[in-house]
Amino acid sequence: MNLLTLPARNLLSQKLRSTLTVLGIAVAVGSFVALTGLTRGLQDSYAQGVGDVGGDYVVSQRGTYSLVSSSISQELVARLDAVPGVEEAAGIVLSIAAVDDEANIFVTGWPDGSFLWPSLVLAEGAPPVSDREVVLGRTVAEALGKTVGDEILIQYEPFRITGISVPDSVFNQNVAVARLSGLQELLGRPASVSLVQIRLTRPVDPGKAAATKAALAQVSPTIEVSDSAEFTENMDFVKTVDAITSAVSLVMILASSILVANTLLMSVSERVQEFGILAAIGWTPARIRLLVVVEGLMMCLIGSVIGVGLGVAAMHLVSWLRISAGLLEPYLSLGIVSEAMFWVMAVGPLAALYPAWRVTRAAPSAALRGSR
Repeated sequence: MNLLTLPARNLLSQKLRSTLTVLGIAVAVGSFVALTGLTRGLQDSYAQGVGDVGGDYVVSQRGTYSLVSSSISQELVARLDAVPGVEEAAGIVLSIAAVDDEANIFVTGWPDGSFLWPSLVLAEGAPPVSDREVVLGRTVAEALGKTVGDEILIQYEPFRITGISVPDSVFNQNVAVARLSGLQELLGRPASVSLVQIRLTRPVDPGKAAATKAALAQVSPTIEVSDSAEFTENMDFVKTVDAITSAVSLVMILASSILVANTLLMSVSERVQEFGILAAIGWTPARIRLLVVVEGLMMCLIGSVIGVGLGVAAMHLVSWLRISAGLLEPYLSLGIVSEAMFWVMAVGPLAALYPAWRVTRAAPSAALRGSR
């Protein structure tokens, strides 16, 4: 008997109880991995998508809560375009719209003749030429079961699909691109845009680029100028979602620790004589306590491994749902897995401390008699 085989034997002797506890831990870890992965995937996708269309800076409304809540007047776009060092300022509309009354996708409107259109890599079809035409990213087209020539309803208005795009970023593979004028009319915002993509005069000099960025920020106190990564990090929406995700995930992990404590308390209550025998043959109180903690660690470790698998499966399931239509993408990193494992492996042993202390509270002679 040692500190590995004995805990394993004890867990196997109570298969149902141990299995339910492990599953509770697995669900907690899986929830942490899925929620954190989808949130960070959304953030990473935003950053890649905003920077994937050839712009150097993004101008948004200062203090904007989310990617689609920013609003900038077209008069301000013209002033930004006149800043020295700016080759072009392209105002775009970005929104989340209902499609075919069963899904929600990102739709964006680009101005005619802007530098944005050459970045649109088409697998088939052509760019839109009228206000009721649209290009779908490949991922969202597959999620909706649409192809070139089909019709879709965007905000309950019919649009004809003229092309399927295959951009580099995951985000833009999930976006519908239309003409700016058509989307402004559809959304009822003819004199404003959501964001402004800034393309600097080529070649780009780092020193001049910084000066141009400062000059752009001086155009109006109501705007914020950033690169794609800064823009995503500064959004209050992303910060809020990240905070909620972290709070929910940690609460579930703490709840799983209660399961561990309850299982171990029941186990040690039923094995008083066993611990008395171990004490009688020379096991020290510290070693007996460690035995109980190791049982808790084993359940946490097994539950964590299963939970990571559940979390990955849950992320893919959510991303494949038609209602999300590619809005959410799986994102798994060693950091997310390590974070989930850390919390479980840190909280699990703490939950085992009270049962471990209770084991050695009785004298060996009393334990042998079955007294608790």
